[in-house]
Amino acid sequence: MVSYKILITGANGLVGKALRSCLLKYNYNVIASGLGNDRFSILGGVYEELDTTSLDSCEIIINRYRPDVIINAAALTNVDECEKSKKSCIRINTNSVLNFIPLVEKYGIHFIQLSSDFVFSGKKGGYNETDVCAPVNYYGSSKLETEILLLKKLSNFTVLRTSLVYSGDNSRSNFLYWVKSSLEKKIELQIVNDQFRTPTFVVDLEQAILKVINMKKYGIYHISNGERLSVYQIVCTIAKHYNYNMNLINKTNSKELSQIAKRPKDSSLLIDKAINDIDFKPTGLLQSLKLLS
Repeated sequence: MVSYKILITGANGLVGKALRSCLLKYNYNVIASGLGNDRFSILGGVYEELDTTSLDSCEIIINRYRPDVIINAAALTNVDECEKSKKSCIRINTNSVLNFIPLVEKYGIHFIQLSSDFVFSGKKGGYNETDVCAPVNYYGSSKLETEILLLKKLSNFTVLRTSLVYSGDNSRSNFLYWVKSSLEKKIELQIVNDQFRTPTFVVDLEQAILKVINMKKYGIYHISNGERLSVYQIVCTIAKHYNYNMNLINKTNSKELSQIAKRPKDSSLLIDKAINDIDFKPTGLLQSLKLLS
């Protein structure tokens, strides 16, 4: 296995932290980066403060290290916050990528961009990588615009579309942690039963990225567990596994919940391409919960 030099942006976030730990475990030369101080210095490796929205900041770090691979995990991922703060959303999620493109071209860097199932309208579900994108909220639009930029400007890029990424890490907010912590505190949850997702276990995402890097695979891939589940089914599966009080989970629908940003009804992802191209082996939701227990 070639020991690539890999720059991770957003290393203080859920996915960035997980990738840093994983890549260091496999003895890659990792440069973790993020806004502010290193929150996870215990993991080791090099850390640099990097504001991806600043061209100067990007140039300094990339010229200094000249990485073989950049994994862009920096993003504003709160869907409702993106709807309320559209300028910040587009600045962080889309425009920042423009700062990387000339440097990626200059040094021949493999650029890996994390994207989302929210690039789709959710009208049909079971989306493959070539299906028409039509986001229904600003977060999805920002991710789609990023994909379009990369398609127009680069050839040596990989886009990984994920859905409802979760892990067992309690130090960063994620869906699994939110459900568990809420039910532990006896907080009643209002959960929609008319929105369908195919969740992404962060360990599966790590393994997909390792394969994409080592196999030099470019283009767009869907990375999820392939299980089409309603959000209500996901929450109930978690609650049952950890023996939480099921009476705390109240079934509702999108209209009644009235979220700030509209959500796609069924953004479930097909993962056949990843299975065939990179030998992707997804972990089912219940299986992943057992692994985390």
